[in-house]
Amino acid sequence: MTNSSLLATNSNLLDARPSTVETRTSRSITILLFLCCVVVAPFSQIQWPVSNVIFSMAGISAFAQITTGVLLLTQAMILRNDAVFALSLGYLAGGLVVTFNILLVHDIDTQLWVFRIWHAIFVVSILAYTLLSFKLEAPFARKHFLTRVRYGIGIITGVLALLAFYLIDHPFDLPPIIFKTDYTTAPSLWANGIQLLLLSVAWVILVKNPRKTVLTIWTTVVASAVLVDIILFVLGGKLFTVGLYISKLNNLVAVTLIFGVIFYHYVRIQREMLRNRVWLLRANRRLNRRALSDSLTNLPNRAALETYLEFTLTRAQRNQSRLAVCVIDLDEFKPVNDRYGHETGDLLLHALSKRLSGVLRQDEFLARLGGDEFVLIIEGFQEISTLNIIMARISNEIAQPFTLDNDITVQVHASIGIALYPEISKADELMRMADRALYRAKNEKASRTQSWRLHLVEPQTS
Repeated sequence: MTNSSLLATNSNLLDARPSTVETRTSRSITILLFLCCVVVAPFSQIQWPVSNVIFSMAGISAFAQITTGVLLLTQAMILRNDAVFALSLGYLAGGLVVTFNILLVHDIDTQLWVFRIWHAIFVVSILAYTLLSFKLEAPFARKHFLTRVRYGIGIITGVLALLAFYLIDHPFDLPPIIFKTDYTTAPSLWANGIQLLLLSVAWVILVKNPRKTVLTIWTTVVASAVLVDIILFVLGGKLFTVGLYISKLNNLVAVTLIFGVIFYHYVRIQREMLRNRVWLLRANRRLNRRALSDSLTNLPNRAALETYLEFTLTRAQRNQSRLAVCVIDLDEFKPVNDRYGHETGDLLLHALSKRLSGVLRQDEFLARLGGDEFVLIIEGFQEISTLNIIMARISNEIAQPFTLDNDITVQVHASIGIALYPEISKADELMRMADRALYRAKNEKASRTQSWRLHLVEPQTS
């Protein structure tokens, strides 16, 4: 599985495909909503005892709508999707309007008008989402998305500010929408009729939309619930009727349900994306390890050495400490290769790397340049005598016989060239001078008393 396919699978709410069970569930709920409308319609005008249940349901509905709006707005901003943005504005604005209705309105007439405003915002947002999501191609240029977001949020904020100002100050009276307890007045019927027509158009388009996603099928459920809400509200005709209570209960169930569904998918998508990020991080670490490791010995390779040397030079400059670069070359490696073959030579290099790695201290770093050449970087010493002790330890470890996996025992020695910082301050110069000292050590192999040679910086003469 490729990285792109990992990230593309149901990676957002817009493209997430519903399962068969989820599709059947949404259809069943839609059918139940319309059956509820049919069953309740004959009893919609029956009076019900006065209760505060409507206000309780309104509070839950406001919370669910605002939370759903925030989740959808997050997805819209990530995807730069106008359809989801329009729907998120509808949920956010609708939730705030219901909140205003609870906190700022104290008379029934104004409450009914505010509910009509809520219905209008919700219907327009569903219709906008439906039209914008029907086609695969985005109807507007993506590069201007943020401009549209600013305008959209600005308009909604202005409308909500005007509404809050009106509800607090009441500068003028709205046309009467209720007569005593009867709200089947002309303004109410016109408002409900227009909303019912627009929502019916949106519902038909949603049902016929060939691109079935999680968001489209559950928006269809919400549209069905709002349709039933409007129908039962009109059929109830008066306050505290079965039609009014069931319409609001039906609306609450739908709004809470869509909140639960979107929240579930949002969490699932975030968890899937986190799992993919962890997978990619691990894959990236494996690739980095391969890129910076020698495949034969598992030691750091030349690229890793260059990076580490630059880092340690910077640290040595900051701490004003010493640093030694030691180039190691095996003296008898070619005879081993010629006598026993390259496979044995590889076994020897692997065994040597494993042995040296086991005796390295915290401030020592070993890398393989290639062939039988290694580089050891040593920090944390001040005196040359200390460096000599370290090099004697390394040389003795190399000189110990190796019993390889093929039951062959070999013994090799090493020639080592050393260059020091701060005598030499540049990384490439340190490597070059250590290499030069190595070849001097190899040339003096017959007469030398130790396997390493230190490159001495000659004093400049004036």
